[in-house]
Amino acid sequence: MIKISLFLLFQLILILNNKVGSERILCIFPTNAKSHYSAFEPLALELAKKGHELVIINSFPQKKPVKNIRDIDVSEYFIPLISAININELLDIPTGTINELTMMTVLVNLSQKVFENPEVKNLLNSSDEKFDLVIAEMFNTDMYLGFAQKFNTSIIGFTFSTILPWVNARFSNPDNPSYIPSICSQFSYKMDFLQRVSNSLQTFIAKLLYKFRVDVLSEYHAKGFFGEDIPPLQELAKKSSLLLFNSHFTIHGARPLMPGVIEVGGLHIPFQASTLPKDLEKFINESSHGVIYFCMGSMLKASTLPEEKRLDLIEVFSKLPQRVLWKWETETMPDKPDNVKLLKWMPQRDVLAHPNIKIFISHGGLLGTTEAVYSGVPIIGMPFYGDQAVNVEAVQAAGAGIRLDFKNLNKETLENAIRRILDDPKYKENAKQLSERFRDRPQSPLETAIYWTEYVIRHKGAPHLRSAAVDLTWYQYLLLDVVAFIIFILIVTVTILYYSIKFIYNLINKVFSKPQKNEKRSKHKDD
Repeated sequence: MIKISLFLLFQLILILNNKVGSERILCIFPTNAKSHYSAFEPLALELAKKGHELVIINSFPQKKPVKNIRDIDVSEYFIPLISAININELLDIPTGTINELTMMTVLVNLSQKVFENPEVKNLLNSSDEKFDLVIAEMFNTDMYLGFAQKFNTSIIGFTFSTILPWVNARFSNPDNPSYIPSICSQFSYKMDFLQRVSNSLQTFIAKLLYKFRVDVLSEYHAKGFFGEDIPPLQELAKKSSLLLFNSHFTIHGARPLMPGVIEVGGLHIPFQASTLPKDLEKFINESSHGVIYFCMGSMLKASTLPEEKRLDLIEVFSKLPQRVLWKWETETMPDKPDNVKLLKWMPQRDVLAHPNIKIFISHGGLLGTTEAVYSGVPIIGMPFYGDQAVNVEAVQAAGAGIRLDFKNLNKETLENAIRRILDDPKYKENAKQLSERFRDRPQSPLETAIYWTEYVIRHKGAPHLRSAAVDLTWYQYLLLDVVAFIIFILIVTVTILYYSIKFIYNLINKVFSKPQKNEKRSKHKDD
């Protein structure tokens, strides 16, 4: 009993020592893309629940006031570009690394408008505000990291997707393109030779364009707002204590991670699904052949589909014995089949958790992909831009889904994909196995994110997480200076040996050649 009491006392002391007080945290997530903020929001709510005070610069403020959270709404500065995406127009925009990074420069110019917000101006000019931590999205610009410099505080980076190519270096995180696909590529972690060539080029180009186009523009704006004496943004980014990124090795493949780079894929998924609205639950329950769920995410508007594509989808869905749930943004749809139910919004996590859902037809957004993986639902993915192709390819590589090219989508390709998944039990089995692997963790993603966030607070920025490699130049990191030094020493050594041997050889030759010459002279005299 005494041993048990001492053990419990020891545990209590540890808990008290690890307790984190109420800290003020500035969170910077201004981009008007719902999926970006939805990935972070559960962490913000949980930090507030634990007593931390959060000021959040974002485009999606809480609909009802939340204790310990003060939202600064900056959505008006992004609305002209990405409040809604027309699928019909999107098909004419070329994809690829160069175009993705070019679009980022547009987003940087929009991002600097955030500083026009009166509350952001107050933060910028205030001498009274104090923060203990900055949590910032590491996506299209680092200009907001100037706030960490202003408030002299630690930085935690948050990425809504897999790690972006230009983010790895600031944590000295390995990103070998032979098996780690670039977010802008069209590949999974299983690449053949030509794909590895393409992936290597895309990774290099992405880093180059970010450094010399996106970062230069961000630097220009940052100096305008924070002053000319602000350190280079790349230097500020390298001081980051931690990176939380919305991925998991079970989906995107195993890769090496530094101690300060933490996977929190599935952070937004509640452990327990909620009860569905009665009409929706009735529609799903009463489908004896199951239900196919079709959703293009929060930004892509299904109601803007090209008419020929919509008619192809309708024809395929009308032939199915399954019912179809379709996220559709208008009240009606011409020629809607009887087995199709249209809704402007659905609780996606709860829908996918229903055992009667057979297939998820998606654009490949990461939040929806992880929700389907979590629930063990096979995916038919039709990616458009960004990380969508990488997500769909990863699920396909696991045997839990099929990728289709939306531009070439027709009745035959869609029907064949649906039939393959419905008729081949391997897809469902693989999806279940993927779900089991994805869920099997010592902590939930939210618990992991909370632990490491408070770890940084407890350890005053946790500088011990930072690799010494971050301070090395690229040629030092690749040991090119060491290789050059070794080659130089070898050349000097070989040169010295060569001339030493040559000198000794000549010396020996000279010594032994003299008697021979004298002998010849004496013989000549005798004659």
